Amino acid sequence: MNEINPAKLNKTNFKGIKKMDKEVKTLEACIKKFTQTLNKRAEREVPEYGDFAPVYEQFPNPDKSLSATDFMLKISKPLKNIAGHEKIRNLEVIAYRLPLPYKAERIIATGSKKDIMKQLQSDEIYGKIKNAVKSLSYNLEDI
Repeated sequence: MNEINPAKLNKTNFKGIKKMDKEVKTLEACIKKFTQTLNKRAEREVPEYGDFAPVYEQFPNPDKSLSATDFMLKISKPLKNIAGHEKIRNLEVIAYRLPLPYKAERIIATGSKKDIMKQLQSDEIYGKIKNAVKSLSYNLEDI
């Protein structure tokens, strides 16, 4: 006979059901948060002139309807064969489909450090990034 012994049941380590995090992050919220974080880092880490290591912020995709698993916002320097490359900075959006080694990327703004900082602080940057994220994710669908 398989009866539950109430004395044994009371001695389990069951602590109850954990409540889910009520704040479910949206794509828009992630874009806003990571754009602001990138802006603060760019102020400190991107020089006005010369070479520098790329500055980036990466976040997982909260929108399961998109093919990409992760996104990255990155500020980098163009290739040295571009005229005026010492002062030019690129703001890029990159979509990944992990664990596959594929990515899709797009430059959404180019200019001096001041231009990039102005873009990162503008209200329309969120729409540009959101459109790029959706388009780049679509490019990864057939992979």
